[in-house]
Amino acid sequence: METKDRARWTYFGEMFEAVARQGIDELEAVETLLAALRGGLPAYGYRRQFTFKDSCKVERLPRDIHPQLVPITIWRDSGEPRGDLTSFWEDDPEEPEVWISIDWVSGIVESMDWELTNFEHLRTDFSAIRIARKDADHLLGALAGKPKKRPGRPSGPSNHWEQERVADALRLIEAGDTRPATAIAMNLTNSTLTGSALKSQQIRIARGINTALAAESKNPVQNKRN
Repeated sequence: METKDRARWTYFGEMFEAVARQGIDELEAVETLLAALRGGLPAYGYRRQFTFKDSCKVERLPRDIHPQLVPITIWRDSGEPRGDLTSFWEDDPEEPEVWISIDWVSGIVESMDWELTNFEHLRTDFSAIRIARKDADHLLGALAGKPKKRPGRPSGPSNHWEQERVADALRLIEAGDTRPATAIAMNLTNSTLTGSALKSQQIRIARGINTALAAESKNPVQNKRN
């Protein structure tokens, strides 16, 4: 059960290891992650809290033994990421009373604020911060330039231009072209495309051709072309 639960999460440190392996700009990765967190992406970490009595730091017990949700106000007030992959904000540079410090790669947040019930300083630290693995994979995919999957998107032509190329192919077939749909589609793709984009368009046009031919074979009268 513990292993299964562990597989659902990605710790910040693991995410930045993946960023380094894929050659993604680390500061861009921090900025993208922070934007998602400010937008409501939930992150969890192990929390410790401290109050101060006679200038001594005293831990508030019992200590949390399960990851706690990091408040969204932390991310929204954190300050912008710096080149060393940290963020820091303070209310008054000369005499700071409230501040937030974030080490993104380590997944550590430290903050100082006022507790309004008894108006004393409360320090809150989060460590081993993590987000859902599916969210981490989505962010990494976007950073790596992978196209977003669109649920329910048809497997054939994706725009009017590709639909017109399918119509061109059907006219060629009606005129006697006996080549496979993939070969006809290859000659009808956008000449400016290369690599995977070219292959994807060829596949979409070919599927459009085969879908139209299959529909004609089932309904020869209704689908007869002039």
